[in-house]
Amino acid sequence: MDRMAWSSSGLTELKNWTPKTAWNGNRNVLLVSESFGAGHTRAAQALARGIKLADEEVQVQLVELGRELRPQVNQALVYSYLGMIQKAPGLWRRMYGKHHSRAFPRWIQWCLYQALYSRLADYIADFRPGVIVATHPFASSGVARLKKEGLPVRLCTLITDFCAHGSWVSPEVDLYLAPHNGVKEQLIALGVERNKIAVTGIPTEDHFWKKQSKEEARIKLGIYHMPTVLIMGGGFGLGRTEELVATVADKRENLQIIVCTGHNHRLRQALSRQPELNHPHIRITGFTRDMADWMDAADVLLTKPGGMTLTEAIAKGKPLLLFGTIPGQEEGNERFMVDRGLAHQAADEEEVLAWLAHWLEHPECLEPMRQRMLAWRWNIHPSKSVEAVLGQMATRVIQSE
Repeated sequence: MDRMAWSSSGLTELKNWTPKTAWNGNRNVLLVSESFGAGHTRAAQALARGIKLADEEVQVQLVELGRELRPQVNQALVYSYLGMIQKAPGLWRRMYGKHHSRAFPRWIQWCLYQALYSRLADYIADFRPGVIVATHPFASSGVARLKKEGLPVRLCTLITDFCAHGSWVSPEVDLYLAPHNGVKEQLIALGVERNKIAVTGIPTEDHFWKKQSKEEARIKLGIYHMPTVLIMGGGFGLGRTEELVATVADKRENLQIIVCTGHNHRLRQALSRQPELNHPHIRITGFTRDMADWMDAADVLLTKPGGMTLTEAIAKGKPLLLFGTIPGQEEGNERFMVDRGLAHQAADEEEVLAWLAHWLEHPECLEPMRQRMLAWRWNIHPSKSVEAVLGQMATRVIQSE
């Protein structure tokens, strides 16, 4: 039954693709992600650029598998996920928690494969990678099923949150790239062999590591030299961003407010229509490639705890106030950051205002958090994940019988 799920031509070609053929001058790395949140793909993009900088002869390809292979099904799944998060968060929390300590059962993996990855063998056969890196658990599961049938590649799984979940785990994964030692221990508890885990941090773009003063960044961006908060709403519009911005706007006379809505054009338009936000101390922007500059310009980031955003903030040493956490993986991220003094958490808009008022009166209160972030960021140096993937290219692929 499983074999019939794949394209016969793609699977046959892959099974005839010997390790020797795969490595005969063909140094291809395929990065596979999914569109369930932008952070998975941003991590893959950072890793792809790092690999090309380290070795320009390596051919790197990045794809969001569901969007590429089954776009209509993928869109339906994304909308279903967003609807559950917004309208039934408790149900999503229970579903997420049910499989937190164990891998997905085979029937769920089979359903995912049928829904999204039935054309995956053909796609891989066209590119013929020697190493595949998955930055989403669904994508990792799909490639793992092909490996079980004899796909002669090394499979790396890059975990993009600060806590491990059972959905990331498959016996066919050759190497897990973990954000920190705590995730390594969680993976071991899930049954992963210790020698299959490398602690690399989550890869980030180089510009998040470049030093720039707040003054330089503010001049470059054309904004005021005054206390500044950067609100990051997330591309899906989750996290009660409209209500949050309206609340923080009460401080606009003494506080510069930058709002980044990402790819959420509807949110940006809705905010731009609000008359109270038409103020010289308030700037609303959409997706930007200058996010590192905006982080440099800010004193504080106000955001929900997505794994990639947290990693970029740590790289910049930028204090964090967390708000609007969605159930599941972000709750684990929040606990990790708050427990280590790398962020504060606000339960509601009133707590956000109280925290901002305290900071404006006592700006020195941010310094201990900033110092802890600067110390922690050596755990996420961007070269570690690149080195781990290139190391897999030197490992001989053994084809399953």
